[in-house]
Amino acid sequence: MRRSWKGGWIAGLLCALPALAAAQAATPSADAAATVNAVWVEREVTFTYMPLTSYYSCDGLRDKVRWILRELGARPGFKVVARGCVEMQGPEIMPGVKILAAFPTPATPELLAQLASEASKRELAARATGKPDPVAEATAQFPARVRRVEFRSGVSSFDELQDGDCELMEQMRDRVFGQLGARVVQDQIHCVPRRVSIGAVRMTVEVLEPVPAS
Repeated sequence: MRRSWKGGWIAGLLCALPALAAAQAATPSADAAATVNAVWVEREVTFTYMPLTSYYSCDGLRDKVRWILRELGARPGFKVVARGCVEMQGPEIMPGVKILAAFPTPATPELLAQLASEASKRELAARATGKPDPVAEATAQFPARVRRVEFRSGVSSFDELQDGDCELMEQMRDRVFGQLGARVVQDQIHCVPRRVSIGAVRMTVEVLEPVPAS
């Protein structure tokens, strides 16, 4: 009798496992299903890169920052303008950029009131030129969800992000990401002055992204 009971218990458990696994797979996580109402908020940020190890030309820094903004989900049409350039070509001592980019931002009552107030100042000019209502455009809401962006350097020599970009990512983390609404949730950056370390950049950032239309 004991042997029969054990066999039935084990057989029953084995039969139940596929159903349990299917139930777990079919249940979406709360984070994956959560959405918020968001609006596009344009942000202007000036950034000066101060190197100790890796040096960029003005065009090189501009292109690298453009790539980072695309990875973070900036709305198409954003601008990155080089500034503080001295050399006609080649590496700069302290190159900089001016960023003008829009990112999804939670549509809180305070933010909507602020955007409406700012847009109303441009309303008369918009009417004169026949452009869309700036208030309605600035406060237009859409569903958004959290997306995680993984920055990993040195994965491949063909990748955009290399180990030598460590100082740039470190400085953008400290002085730019927060202003763009990006939140660093995992940070394992190891920059050593005047030395390039293998696998120096390991960073995870959370941003909002529009939910694709079904």
